[in-house]
Amino acid sequence: MKGFLWKDYLTIRKKYGLPRLVLDLAIVAALLILLEGTGALVVSLVLVPLEVTSMVVSLTSFDETWKWEKYAVALPVSKGEIVKSRYAFALLMTLVGFGVALAANLIAWAAFGAGSLGNCLLLAVGSFFLTLLVLAVLFPSNYRLGVNAGVAVMILFLIAVLVLWFLSRVTEFSWLAAAAAHAALLPWAGFAAAAVLFLLSYFLSAALFRRKFR
Repeated sequence: MKGFLWKDYLTIRKKYGLPRLVLDLAIVAALLILLEGTGALVVSLVLVPLEVTSMVVSLTSFDETWKWEKYAVALPVSKGEIVKSRYAFALLMTLVGFGVALAANLIAWAAFGAGSLGNCLLLAVGSFFLTLLVLAVLFPSNYRLGVNAGVAVMILFLIAVLVLWFLSRVTEFSWLAAAAAHAALLPWAGFAAAAVLFLLSYFLSAALFRRKFR
């Protein structure tokens, strides 16, 4: 599995590299400066999930272009291990995204007095669970229908975020306040839901991958 993880890392490094890292950091900085306290919310619940899922879609695209899967199934590893390595790499990227979301929220709190330290952690945790949720839908779609399905999932995620934002403005409902009111329960419930969905997603993706190369 280490070899597969290293291969995915090298692919992402070649695809994105230092210029993309600088661009992403510039976007985060711009959002925090222009939107002040709200910027951390956008970074956590929109930018981080989109960036992680776009990397997974890029890996799938390269796999299809290079016919990587046909080569991988000839290696002395199980098809389940091949799928598991991609899930493991996505989980690592999600952890990096959590770090970015937490840093953005701490900066917004320190610079603009946005929320509290508890809300900073809550938003970062919410970003982590939301990213896992999107990935849980994205992976089986990729293994069943290819990279175009992954792009469709990203578009649907954006539409869902915009709809929720519109509803919150119309109804004046504060999602953050509601989450903070259940701060003690939310991380545990989110962890349980994300873990179950991610595991179910893995088993479904593994079954689809095995069926693809019978």
